[in-house]
Amino acid sequence: MQVSPPQPQRQLVSGKVGWGWRQATYPISLNFGLTGGVMLAGIMAQFLSQTNINLSMDLIPHLSISLGDLALISILMLLTGLIIGIFTTKDIILVCQQNSEYRFSQWQILVIALYWLILIAGLSTLPATDNIAKSFMALWWILPTSIFISISVNLLWRSLHSQAKAKKNKKLQLAADPANIDTLNVVAYSDQTVLVSPSALGQQPRQFSGLVLLVFGFFLWTMLDFSANIKAIASMIVAIVGLTGFFTWQIQLRPLSKILHLRFSGMWGMAAEYAIDLRPFTSLSISKLQEAGGELSWMQLTGSHREVTMPLTMTMITIGSNYEHGQALGKLSDPTSNKSHTSIKSSNTSPEKVINHPSHQLNDQLGQVIRHEFHLAKQEAERDSVGMSNVLLPQGAGILAGISFMTIGCLILFLLPLSEQIMINAIAWLAVCLISPAIARTLFKAIAPNSLLSSKDYANQHSRYNIQSWEIGTALLLICVATIVPNSNNFVSVSIPNQLLLLLTIVSGWSGVSIGICILSFVRRTPLSHTN
Repeated sequence: MQVSPPQPQRQLVSGKVGWGWRQATYPISLNFGLTGGVMLAGIMAQFLSQTNINLSMDLIPHLSISLGDLALISILMLLTGLIIGIFTTKDIILVCQQNSEYRFSQWQILVIALYWLILIAGLSTLPATDNIAKSFMALWWILPTSIFISISVNLLWRSLHSQAKAKKNKKLQLAADPANIDTLNVVAYSDQTVLVSPSALGQQPRQFSGLVLLVFGFFLWTMLDFSANIKAIASMIVAIVGLTGFFTWQIQLRPLSKILHLRFSGMWGMAAEYAIDLRPFTSLSISKLQEAGGELSWMQLTGSHREVTMPLTMTMITIGSNYEHGQALGKLSDPTSNKSHTSIKSSNTSPEKVINHPSHQLNDQLGQVIRHEFHLAKQEAERDSVGMSNVLLPQGAGILAGISFMTIGCLILFLLPLSEQIMINAIAWLAVCLISPAIARTLFKAIAPNSLLSSKDYANQHSRYNIQSWEIGTALLLICVATIVPNSNNFVSVSIPNQLLLLLTIVSGWSGVSIGICILSFVRRTPLSHTN
C-alpha cells in the first residue's frame, strides 16, 4: 500500500507525502531498542546460568561446544545482525518517508525462512534436555536481538543526522511536521485522486511496534522461565496483538468515478480492501447513540435505500481532534502548502466559532475531505439503540465472540496440561499465527452478515506466490502431527495418543486466543452495509 503509488502522467498537486516521518522514527527506535535490550538481558541470564555448556547432537555424537567456541559463534552472529540491521534501517526510513506499509523483501523472507529452519533442525537433533534446548535457543536469539539493537541505534543516528543537516542547510521547517498524532495526511494528485491516511507519526510507530511485539511474543514462549501455561498465554497474546497492530490504512478518493477505496495493509490474512460506489449516497452523517449521551458515534454514508458505516479504525482517530492541533478549517492538506486542493469554505463561520461550538468534535478532517470531494451533504443525528441496531448488533456480537474465544483459549491454556516438546510447539505456534486471521474473518462474516466483503483479495494481489498463509499454517500443523507419530518405536504405544492430545490442547488454546483478538480487530476494520 503506497501512499503515493507511482502512476504515469500523475503529479502531486498539494500535500506532502510522509510529512512527520522524522518524528515517527524516534518512537520506532525506542521500541526496537527497549525490546532488544530486554531480549539481550534474557540471553545473558540464560548463558550465565550455565557454567558448562555442552551441546551434544545426535547427528554428530561427540560434538561439544566450549565456552570459547560459544563466544566466537556469538560474536559472529552479533556482527551479522548489526550488518543486517543497517540495511533494514534504510528500508524503515524509506517506509516512514513514504508513509507506506512495510513489505518484506525477497531476500529478507529467504533469510527468515532459513533461520527458522535452522531452529527447527537444531531442536530436532538436540537431546531432549531442557537446559541444552534453552542454551541453543539463547544462541539462536542473538541474531534477532542484534538486529533490533542495530536498527534502534542506526535509526536514531540517521534521523538526528538528517535533522541536523536540514537545519544547517535551512531547508527544513520543523513546524511543518505534525505536532498532533491524530492529524491526517491529505495528498491530492493531478488526476483528481485524493489520498487520505494518518500521518507518519500516527501510524508508522504502531506498524513497527506490531512487528516488534510479534517477534517478542515468540521470544517469551521460548525464553521465559515461567510455567508453560503462563508462557503460552502471554506469548500468544503479545504475538497476536503485534500481528493485528502491524498494519496501515489509507482512503483513496476518486471523484471522477465516484469510488471510495478503503485499504488496510497487513500480513497473514489481515489485509483487506473495499471499494464503495458513492453514487447511491447523498450525505455523510455522524450518528450518535442517545443512551451514551453522544459519546459513541459512527460515520455513515447515507442514501435513500442504503447506509454504509465506515470502519471505526478510520473514523475514531479524527473524532474529537481539535483544530488548534490540526489544519485550519480551510486547509486540509499539508500546512506548508500555500494552496490546497481540498480547501473548504465554511458559510459565515469562523474557525474560532467552530472550535467553541458544542459539536466541533464532529467536524473532523476525514469527513470534510470526503464531503468536499464527492459533494455530499453533512448530517448529524442522534439515534437510540433500536435505530442503531444495524451497527450495534454486528459489532456487539463480534466483540462478544472475540472476548468469548479469548476467554476459552486462556482457560484451556491455564487449566490443562500442555505439550513440552519445544520443536513441535515452535512449529505449532507459527501455524496458529498463520491460520487464525482466516478463521477469524470467516467467523466474523458469519456473525455480521451485513459486513462488506473485500472487493479484492488484497493479500493475493500483492503476493508473489499464490499460496495462502492459512494453507502454510495447515501444512505446518500436519508436520507437527507427523513428527509426533514416529517418536515411538512401538506402533501401539499409548504415548502417541497422549502426545497428540497435548498438542491438540495447546493448539486449541492458542487458536482461541488468537482468533478472539483477530475478531476484535476485524470489528474495528470492517465497514457495515444496511439496506433501508
